[in-house]
Amino acid sequence: MNRQSFADLDDLDTLNRELAPLSFRAGWNKAEPSLWAEPRTAFVPAHWRWAEARAALDTAGQLIDTELAERRNLFLVNPHPGNHYATLRTLVSAYQMILPGERARSHRHSPHALRFVLDVPDTSYTVVDGTRIDMRPGDVLLTPGWHWHGHGNDGDRPGYWVDFLDVPTVQLLEPMRLEHWPEGFQQPDTVTRDHPFVFPWEQTAAALDSAAPDLQGRYGKRVVLDSQAAIPTLTLAMHRLPADCRTRAWRTTANQIVCVKSGHGAAQVGGQRFAWAPGDVFAVPAWHAFSLATSEPADLFVVSDEHMLRLLGYLHEEPLAETSAAA
Repeated sequence: MNRQSFADLDDLDTLNRELAPLSFRAGWNKAEPSLWAEPRTAFVPAHWRWAEARAALDTAGQLIDTELAERRNLFLVNPHPGNHYATLRTLVSAYQMILPGERARSHRHSPHALRFVLDVPDTSYTVVDGTRIDMRPGDVLLTPGWHWHGHGNDGDRPGYWVDFLDVPTVQLLEPMRLEHWPEGFQQPDTVTRDHPFVFPWEQTAAALDSAAPDLQGRYGKRVVLDSQAAIPTLTLAMHRLPADCRTRAWRTTANQIVCVKSGHGAAQVGGQRFAWAPGDVFAVPAWHAFSLATSEPADLFVVSDEHMLRLLGYLHEEPLAETSAAA
């Protein structure tokens, strides 16, 4: 339509219809609100059991190799309608296994990634930019965006860990890139565990031993790993809770994925209760009430988008009066 054609209109409904073919949407005629009073998300609380994941991966190990699977892993897919990949809005997580003698081919991509090691032989390793880093249970290993990385297992039993990536964030922002190492697997030229991309469990455990208790009651002790320079989208933290602990309920605009390193207890996330055990993972979507209770001492590894939200000015947290989860 031209200027005169618009001038001839005398009915708002007709104006709305004429705007649509021009790819205009009138502010008075929104299909749905674009702003709302408080944070909301379609993602729901969810819980994945390590015992079930390990059994499935062991079966997969008999059926597929790394050529077919690329990475033999089980994505933790949030069960909200229409979702088929992400664990939470900005994060995806997966259980992964590598068999004895296997090498998962090297590649690099825009998304930042890391792995939390559950159970591996001493000769399982990751290779980042030509450096071999041997894995140990409880380690956190970083593979920042656009760094070459691959994995291998020279041991006599499978290795297992949990992957965490910000792929959904990159998909939303759309700078995605992926490249495979031309020769398939990047052979390491150095071997070390003294590297800024590995946080050995023994160091994290020592930091937890000396950490002061959280005065707000959201967790017993908390140690934030110094990973933000390498992975600015994520916050990585280890929480330590004593036996018979009940944390204060709180909520945050950050999305959180929690992996249990040790101990047993329960989480109350929104209106759902999850009884967790070592190796389990559970998802705490943004702005859901969250509290914990333990029946024995527990260490929990938490990956969140807290640092990114803080940098953008979107982080907001508040305590709640809700009763804690029953262990």
